[in-house]
Amino acid sequence: MDGSEQSQEAVAFAVHEASLREARLRAVWVWPRPLLAHEDTGAGLAERRRLLAESVAGWAERYPDTDIDQDVVRGHPVAELALAARESLALVVGRTGRGGYSGMRLGSTVHGLLHHADCPVITVPSGAPVLGGDHPRGRAERPPRLGSDRPPPG
Repeated sequence: MDGSEQSQEAVAFAVHEASLREARLRAVWVWPRPLLAHEDTGAGLAERRRLLAESVAGWAERYPDTDIDQDVVRGHPVAELALAARESLALVVGRTGRGGYSGMRLGSTVHGLLHHADCPVITVPSGAPVLGGDHPRGRAERPPRLGSDRPPPG
């Protein structure tokens, strides 16, 4: 999470998939270390926690069967997300399609995660349709659960 539209699209996808698989979801906001040591970290941390809570607001009510944990961590996005993904079924990240040079389809964070995450990395491209029109401020009906979408028991 970083509050961007792309991360909102990734959250929509992740919540939907976690619900289908009856899995717990962990929303992580990585806050890079400051360049200047005198940055107000207490206020900055509180602000990022507030922004993260706003970013996942509505999903808990929309998917009451899905637990959503929220964490704000400090460090490099690739290192921290790869660490967070160690115990995960998958890592879901948004993608803008704007990398370091013209024509690059993946940003540096997604590219780094593809090489360092210990689980599958799912990239949700910018402008991807929300599954089933499933935004917490959108339609009220829940998409049907399909048996084939659930992992086998055990």
